[in-house]
Amino acid sequence: MKHNRVLIVCITIMVCAGTLSAETNLTVDEAVQLALENNLSLERTKVDMEGKKRASDRSWNNLIPSVTASGSVSHGTALVGDLSAGRDEWSSGGSLSASWSLSPAIVSGIKQTKTDYESGIITYEEAKQNLELQVRKAFYQILLYRANTDLIGQSIETAQSRYEQAYRSAQAGQVPKLDELSARVDLENLKPSLRSAEAQYMNAMDSFKQILGLPADTDISLTGTLDNDSGTIQVTGIRNVNESYSVSSLRKSLELLEAQKSTAWNQAYMPSLNLSWNTTPTYGSSSKEWTDNGSFSVALSFKLDNYLPWSSAREQIDSYNDSITNYQSQITEALMNSENQIRQHQRSIEQSLESIDSLRLNVELAEETYAMYEESYAKGTADLQSLRSAYDSLSEAKHNVQQEYYNLLSVSLDLEKELNVPFGTLWQ
Repeated sequence: MKHNRVLIVCITIMVCAGTLSAETNLTVDEAVQLALENNLSLERTKVDMEGKKRASDRSWNNLIPSVTASGSVSHGTALVGDLSAGRDEWSSGGSLSASWSLSPAIVSGIKQTKTDYESGIITYEEAKQNLELQVRKAFYQILLYRANTDLIGQSIETAQSRYEQAYRSAQAGQVPKLDELSARVDLENLKPSLRSAEAQYMNAMDSFKQILGLPADTDISLTGTLDNDSGTIQVTGIRNVNESYSVSSLRKSLELLEAQKSTAWNQAYMPSLNLSWNTTPTYGSSSKEWTDNGSFSVALSFKLDNYLPWSSAREQIDSYNDSITNYQSQITEALMNSENQIRQHQRSIEQSLESIDSLRLNVELAEETYAMYEESYAKGTADLQSLRSAYDSLSEAKHNVQQEYYNLLSVSLDLEKELNVPFGTLWQ
């Protein structure tokens, strides 16, 4: 029984250790979801938005009357002579006052607060979109680094095989000793390149974990390849139905400026109505009587100095007008820039698709050429330099294909962001 317990404990420890060291596989969509849940920068933007929502929800409290209550006990004092009979007593009392101010500026201020909250929503949604774009681009860039690392690893295996073949041929006197040395140099030169590629991959992975909000010691791997994830991209018949968040943000900023101008104008030129009421009941200890000097008042006030052409209020309103004109110009320019960006991205995608077709043919040609030289070298009818050149051409052709796949995915993401459509919409 004792041995069974020990065995169970050992199995449990092994299972737990395997669970802790297990590697998490992530697709691009899963990585995006992790970032949306854990990214610290996005969380700060969300807190700002929620603060603006709270201010918007409570903006109506400016319409609540101001109410003050107090209580007091007093006794007269005199430094010279005696107190008069009416003052030589303790008196207690209290006061209750209420005031209510009404102005068009209050209503426009409420609208301004709500507009500020709507601007915060756009800012938050834009931050989410930018984060998703960053995650997807980083994901595909890591796939590119991984493909490059794998390609160098394959080159090392090929160089190792070529060196062993050259060594055997040199020992048999079939090729010069120089071929063996050249093959050894090729093999050793590739090893630093592999270490550099691995370091680049690991550095990118560390930055990626930070974006996802994961601890640095978390073991993750990315599921996917550049050629499979690109799929078929449709760029024909694309219409700019939704404005980009950058344009929407400018429009909302313009709306907020107009609300601020309206508030400033109402404060400067519209009357303010103030209703106030107070009661101050006082009880005399000697007279045993209550007295009350309460009052109710209605006041309508104007700030006449604001009507002067050089007043600070007029200068503030003129400043708002200048800012509004500025934002209108920025919106027009942003719309033109967005249309240009869409056209440029479409052309880049079409060019990239054509390049991929051409680069694939280059890979096929390079593979056939390398196979031919490999066979000829084995027969002794081709020299080592020709074989090395053929393999370098093949490696470069494969790398160029992977690089172009990354370019295609990257520019398609930029296009989807500019169109303000869900990422992946263009991919079939």
